[in-house]
Amino acid sequence: MRRLILDSTELVVKELERIGVDKNAYPLFVNKAKHMAVKFEGLSCAQANILKQTALICGADLAIPKTAYRGGQRKKIAAILFANCREIEKIEKRLIEQPWMNSIREQLNTLLDVEHDPILKIGRKEIKFNRTYIMGVINITPDSFYSGSQYTTKIMVEKVATAMEEEGADFIDIGAESTRPGAAPLEAKEEIERLKKVLPGLFKNVSIPISVDTYKADVAAFAIDHGARIINDISGLRFDKKMPKIIAKNRVNLIIMHIKGTPKTMQINPQYDDLMDEVYHYLKQKIDFAVQSGIKRSRIIIDPGFGFGKRLEDNYEIIRRLRELTIFDRPVMVGHSRKSFIGKPFNLDPEQRLEGTLGVEALLIKNGASILRVHDVHEAKKVAMLIDKIER
Repeated sequence: MRRLILDSTELVVKELERIGVDKNAYPLFVNKAKHMAVKFEGLSCAQANILKQTALICGADLAIPKTAYRGGQRKKIAAILFANCREIEKIEKRLIEQPWMNSIREQLNTLLDVEHDPILKIGRKEIKFNRTYIMGVINITPDSFYSGSQYTTKIMVEKVATAMEEEGADFIDIGAESTRPGAAPLEAKEEIERLKKVLPGLFKNVSIPISVDTYKADVAAFAIDHGARIINDISGLRFDKKMPKIIAKNRVNLIIMHIKGTPKTMQINPQYDDLMDEVYHYLKQKIDFAVQSGIKRSRIIIDPGFGFGKRLEDNYEIIRRLRELTIFDRPVMVGHSRKSFIGKPFNLDPEQRLEGTLGVEALLIKNGASILRVHDVHEAKKVAMLIDKIER
């Protein structure tokens, strides 16, 4: 006897072929190989007990609080389902007979529906994330945390952007305000003045979509008028109430990032009772708000916000559990490149963090990242192509 690690559909099918299983049975066994742990919140004690009984009948199990067995209807509890996809399908079908369980059925259906690559609409084009995409970072600020990404003249920006596209970048992200920990906010007027110097020429030199990193609506409007197709809002639409209208009106793409606090305050003793729960609910709320504001869900990208109000161990936990955020069926962008959580354990400056960045990149791709926001496009692209070959 030997244990099999079958973490992809391709591997499951390959092993089934080797032992001569009927092809008609492949989907059944593929779903049995996909195991999940799913957390429900806001269940009544009655719902939790019914779901547990149904799960056990279907070969799965539900972990519920010990108080659930004697709780009243008004008490709301959480529960964790341990099941494979086949068992979830069975549970969902059995719950059809119980209308008061419809909300749980809908959640289970959503879970089963996101087992595919997300699709992003940019203009009239659709991008299916069946590989890892690369976003090159260009900072036109004099005070970026990494000196290797500072390009303050029009000629330098155009040269670097052209090189990034040639090296395999799929997007370029331009930042005119530093959002490093402790950074003071920049006036919108100054941010626009910096962008004025580089944006018009940039769009003549590259053909890939340009993202502008800003949380100010006036800056976003200027950038969009000058060709930007993506607005990377680190505040998740929180810092400027006019931002949703600008995004929706112009039908551009939006990156929603999780942040705790502001760049000036975010690293002053950030604390979490449940990190992933907070990141999940923050992103869910902001996605729902964006859609309610007229922004198409198909144009949204999410970002867990490495280093933005996170302790060292928080960043590591997000890396390990990143796949939990794929439940939104939106591309997950990560901005890990050369950040302090990579260099801090070894007392390395940003200039010395390339190897660590590339190592973390491999884990992020394996754990569900769709877009890597990086300073070193050439190196990141090579790693992404290799990991895609292994994982996808």
